[in-house]
Amino acid sequence: MKFSFALIKKMAPGKYDKNALIETLNEHAFEAVDVGGDVIEISVPPNRFSDAASHRGIALEAAALLQVPFRDPLKSKMSYGAKGQGIFRVNIKEKKLCNRYLAAYVTNVKVGASPEWIKEIIESAGIRSINAVVDIMNYVMLEIGQPLHAFDAEKVSGGIVVRRAMARESIETLDNQKISLDTSMLVISDAKRALAIAGVKGGKFSEVTPATKSLLIEAANFDGAAIYAAARALNLHTDASARFSHQLSPELAWQGMQRALDLLREVLGAKIYQPIDLYGKKQPRKIIPLRLEKLNAIIGVPIKEPEVIKLLAPLGFSKRGKFLEVPALRLDVADIEDIAEEVIRLRGYGALPAQAPAVALNPAFEAETVLLKDRVRNYLAGIGCTEVYNYSLVSRDAVGLAPPVMFGGNGGAPAELANPMSKQYAALRDSLASGLVANLKSNSRFFDEVRIFEIGSVFRNGKNTVDEQIALGIAVAAKNAVLELKGVAEVLFEKLGVTDYFFPDLNYPNSLLKSQEALRIETSDHQVVGYLGSVSGVKGAVLELNLGKLLTIVDEEREFEPLSKFPAIVRDLSILVSDSVRVGEILSLIQRVSSKLVEDVDLLDWYQDEKLGDNKKSLTFRVVFRAADRTLTDADADKEMAIINQILIDKFDVELR
Repeated sequence: MKFSFALIKKMAPGKYDKNALIETLNEHAFEAVDVGGDVIEISVPPNRFSDAASHRGIALEAAALLQVPFRDPLKSKMSYGAKGQGIFRVNIKEKKLCNRYLAAYVTNVKVGASPEWIKEIIESAGIRSINAVVDIMNYVMLEIGQPLHAFDAEKVSGGIVVRRAMARESIETLDNQKISLDTSMLVISDAKRALAIAGVKGGKFSEVTPATKSLLIEAANFDGAAIYAAARALNLHTDASARFSHQLSPELAWQGMQRALDLLREVLGAKIYQPIDLYGKKQPRKIIPLRLEKLNAIIGVPIKEPEVIKLLAPLGFSKRGKFLEVPALRLDVADIEDIAEEVIRLRGYGALPAQAPAVALNPAFEAETVLLKDRVRNYLAGIGCTEVYNYSLVSRDAVGLAPPVMFGGNGGAPAELANPMSKQYAALRDSLASGLVANLKSNSRFFDEVRIFEIGSVFRNGKNTVDEQIALGIAVAAKNAVLELKGVAEVLFEKLGVTDYFFPDLNYPNSLLKSQEALRIETSDHQVVGYLGSVSGVKGAVLELNLGKLLTIVDEEREFEPLSKFPAIVRDLSILVSDSVRVGEILSLIQRVSSKLVEDVDLLDWYQDEKLGDNKKSLTFRVVFRAADRTLTDADADKEMAIINQILIDKFDVELR
């Protein structure tokens, strides 16, 4: 919100410049920024619009903080001409939406250009100058904080009515828009038509023009929620609606009316009639017990009553015996805690001594499951996979297709809904694979290669409740998709610190994967943590892991060992083997039968060619030997390799190369 420094200083005169005011406001009240020239941008909190969204409110803050005098633009008394009650009538039909409505009749009006000092203030706030009457209304809104509206009195028939809009009612606004209204919206009307959208925008019919001779000035207090709803529904946001939406004090309406009439008389020489004031539920005076013991306990430092009064009095707080009376515009102050907040900020936060917390603070941490998910997401996104989100509810036909690896191999009964809204959403999914396969099918029509993944819950009926597991699913449509997924799994395990795992045949009944191209993922202690394989009827492959089991394994394998002081011996092993023998079986066998000297075994090369013979493939493995207590010799490595070679020959009938 933009404010004129010159107008603030006029109301709070003193030896300070714009930078000093900005610094003081930032330290004690609101965020303020110099935007050039005479203008300061100040962020007024929503709960302070009633008292501080105006030059008068900011000047009052400045006077209290800088300890300078405050010159109130409001006069203590106003003199009027005749009473306005007999000239026109006001009828409030929606008293819950309009708690107070003031209307003043003004004559002897000559509409012309505004004085320069008014133009400067409203234009600095980004408001266009129109004529003296409209500019005075806008000036008072900026100076006092109360939105006002001026009607051409000669165009008002039969008085003012505050009511809801009628069905199919419309209005042409001041900016020539024809707006259709609904019955939830509050309007200001006469006996014939709607003249304004209450708190939002005036109507074209009763606008003030150079021909206007008499005015009807409106200052009202509307329900903030109703004005906000109307402005939002109409997509019609104005300075007035912004202020009314934050709920203003009913007392502000009288102050705004008083200042507007004063300026109309001063600037235009207009004749002022006493305003009609319809005030429904009057705002009660707020009286708060001044309990110093509680106040000091909240603040944390001792402060005496005279200092409290000295700090608060410039803002309009007054002492009434053992109580404090709160200014009418301060809707944000309701109890002793609010008083403490005012005292602290006026005194300065720097005056508060540093004090250790009274309770032990435990450092924040994230659940390990969340951290694991983040690590998996970061890795998969880094290699070009796109995350997808599928519904947890699926049709009954989509349950039981994938291998039941997520639930220990036996699967259990599907988790079906007792009263499904639709057959399409009749059960909870037991696998991520079915959704990912559907994603592959739909995306493969537009892309040559697809790489997607999903992290989510899968479900099966348990003994007494629904069994829920956290799963990771990856689907790839590309050349050599199974090998690619196997490589993805191996790198993922390496990043997570999982070292002992194998890829034996799946051996689980399912209708999702091709039986000859399906593997299960198993740890050295025979825990099945997932599966991968080619999808039947689709050009692609899918992998699914149980992240809950994987997290347990990660925790178990998290060991810290000193780096070995002794060098390793590396040997390569090349074999010719039947194509039906899986690489995972060979790796598993080598690691099971070898001694503790084998540190690592990796597949180095895979080669297939007709020259090798029917259904034959050439595999090269790299075996790393290392001892923890000594330097190995070539003889040690030769002995281990001889054992490995013989086992492979006996088990798989391999041919050493």
